[in-house]
Formats: sequence, structure tokens, C-alpha cells
Amino acid sequence: MGRPAGWAWQPLGLDSDPVPGDPQQIGQEAHHLASVASQISDQVTMLQQIAASNSDEVGKHAEKIRSAAGDLAGQLDKVVGRYQKVSSALTGWISELEQAQSMSLQALNEAEGPYKQLHQTVALPSGSHMTAQQKQQVQSYHNQMNQAQGELDDAIALLHRATSLRDEQGSYYAGLINQACDDGVKDSWWDQFKDWVSSVAWIIKDICTVIEVLATIAAVLAFILAQFVPGLDVLIDALVVGAFWATLGAAAGRLLLAATGNGSWWDFAIDAFSCLTFGMGRVAGEMAEGLAKTAVPLSKTLMTSELADDVLNGTAKGTMLLKYAALTGEDVSTVVERLAPKLATAVTDGGKLGGATKVLSSLGSLSKEGEAFTKLLTIGSRFTGSLADFSTAAKTLLAVQGGFAGVAGVTGISTLVTGGIELDWGSNPVLKADYGPFANWYESHLEIPTGGS
Repeated sequence: MGRPAGWAWQPLGLDSDPVPGDPQQIGQEAHHLASVASQISDQVTMLQQIAASNSDEVGKHAEKIRSAAGDLAGQLDKVVGRYQKVSSALTGWISELEQAQSMSLQALNEAEGPYKQLHQTVALPSGSHMTAQQKQQVQSYHNQMNQAQGELDDAIALLHRATSLRDEQGSYYAGLINQACDDGVKDSWWDQFKDWVSSVAWIIKDICTVIEVLATIAAVLAFILAQFVPGLDVLIDALVVGAFWATLGAAAGRLLLAATGNGSWWDFAIDAFSCLTFGMGRVAGEMAEGLAKTAVPLSKTLMTSELADDVLNGTAKGTMLLKYAALTGEDVSTVVERLAPKLATAVTDGGKLGGATKVLSSLGSLSKEGEAFTKLLTIGSRFTGSLADFSTAAKTLLAVQGGFAGVAGVTGISTLVTGGIELDWGSNPVLKADYGPFANWYESHLEIPTGGS
């Protein structure tokens, strides 16, 4: 049967389980370690037989085999002792943990009634003209409240005894496990590295949390500025790129925690997903910049053709070009070739995004990418034919870029909202902001460390 959720401990002034743990899983781990010890013990027996063999085989290689078998048997025999001692310590810890958990549940049951009584709303008679019966009613109420407060204090005291038992016995059995591991067998570099990460895991978690919060704030601020405050391209780009590098750093930290059993793969996946969406956005942006480099020269060529057609067809624009050429003494074809690029540039540089395209660009585009999207969309709306296809491609790329950025932003914000924010100093939380039911669901369904459940 599972333990009460975090919010259920409110009668005792808590928002999380004060004595967490799964005795059944600890028992399974103790049984597994004992089984491994038995298997290794069998191997030790075989190696000892090889080392003590009096076979007819002689020579240097035979002596080396016997010597190596004896040395390995000695080392493995120490490992057997380690596994057996740790298994025994875990087995002993089960009953102590169960007792502490039972006491905490008893404290919760004893606190629920008084807590409810102390927090109920009661309308009492008041004033200077109360009857004797009314005065007795008020006095009775206060007596009941004092009794309820005393019962609640007793329940809290029982909980303190439960947590003290947990801490004292937990430290005792942790000491036994540490002694068992101090057996002269050299751990692998990975085991030593995992031990080091475990010792500073709370620092890494705090750094990752702060970085993730700052990255989310930077991304939201960049979107607001891009959407509503023009002329801050450098600042916006710095915020977006800074948010990416911050998230990349947090992802590296979350990966380190998850790989060493000190964190959740889900937390790493969230940060990795954010970095991936940023990368996809940059791919879409680079494609837009490449298309713009092709579309801009084509727009100048098409503008030249349009002006030449206007002159040939005698349109109003063509007539003005002829008059201008006559005034300057130039050939009209020279005037067309000189003015067409400038007119095309005025078209491409004068465009602005609006509506959905502006929102999508604000979500995911850097300033140069936004300029490229603007040029492509403007050119596509101004010219027909093949250049109109550039506008369609730009809309597609913009939707991909903005969509990825939007999903990443929503994911990051929702993760902070559901999982909450927690900063620790060692094993003691110094800052915790969350909504109980959301945080408990997030912790139990998503944030499962690799080293446990």
C-alpha cells in the first residue's frame, strides 16, 4: 500500500512525506545482493581449487595461472563479504524504516481530527450581555480548542520521534554499508566518479534549476521584446542565444545526474528537447537566409524586366521613365538598369511582418533570420511567378521554426509549473515553490531517478 501524497501531510504542517521509502524494494535489493554474493562465492571456490591444484601440469604458465587464480579468489572473497554485509545492513534497515513509517502514519491519523477541528469556522456569541449559557458555550469552545491543540502537538511530537528514529537508524546502517565497502577492493573509476557526483549532487541540481529558470525568463522576455518593442535586435539575439547556452549547460548537468543515478532522465530529456528545437530553428533560419540570398537578386532582375515592359507598353510608369531619361539626357535603358535595383531594394527592405508571421518570428527567429523571412514574404507578395514560391517556402520554414520554439517554451514553463522549483542546501530544502498535487504527480510519474524509484 502506497504512502499518502505530499499534500495529505498538511495537518502536520508538511507538504511532502516526512519518512519516504519503499521497504519492499529495499528487501528485493537485499535479496539480490545476497544472491550475487552466493554466485560469487561459488566462483571463489572454483578459483581456490585451481590455485591449490596439484595436477601434473608444470611450467611457468601453470604457476602463473595458479598464482593469478589465488589472487583473484582473495579479491573476490572480499567482494563476497561486501555484498553479504550490505545485504545484511539493508535487511536490518527494513524493520527500522517500517517502524518509523508506521509511527508517521499514526501521527498523521492522530493529527487529522484536531487539525480539522482547529481550522473549522464557528460562530460564537459575543458582547457584554451574554447569558450564562452563552458564556459556558464560549468557554467550552476554548477548552475544546486547547484540547485539540494539545492533541495536535502530541501528534507532531510523535512525528518527530519517527523522523529521529529514521535519521538515527539510517545513519547507523549507512555506516555499516560504508564499513562494508571499505574492504581494500579498489572500485572502478566510474564507481569513484559516481560517489563524487553523489556527494555534490545537490549543488549540481541547484545550479541546473537556477539556469533553467533564468533560461525560461530570458526566452519569454525575448519573445515579448521582439513582439512589442522594435529596435532591440542585439539584445533579443543575446537573450535567445544566452537561453540556449544556459539550457545546454543545464542539460549537461541533468545528464550527469541521470547517468550516475542521482537524477531523472525526464529532466534531462526536457532540456535536451529545448536544445534540439533551438537547433531545428537555426536550420530553418539558415535555409531562409539562403533562399533570401537567391530571391533578392532575382527580384532586381524581375524589376528591371517590369520597368522595360512599362516603357515598351507605354504605361504611366513607362512614360515617366521616358520623361526622366529625356531630362537627364540618358538612354532610357540605362535609367531602367540604374533604378530597377534601387526600387527592388526599397521593396525588400521596406517590408514588415504582421499577425501570425510576426508572432512566429518573435518566437523563434534571430534578427538576421527575421530579416530573411521578411524579405522572402515581401518579395513573394510583390512579384508573381517563381518568386511567389519563395513566400510559400518562407511561411513553411517560419511555421516550423516558430512551432518548435513555441512547443519548447510551453514545455519549459509547464515543467516549472508542474514540478515546481526547489533549491537545497545539502539535504535540506531552502526554497521550495510548487503546487502540491501537481508536484506530487510530477515526482511520482515523471521525475524518477535512475538509481531508484
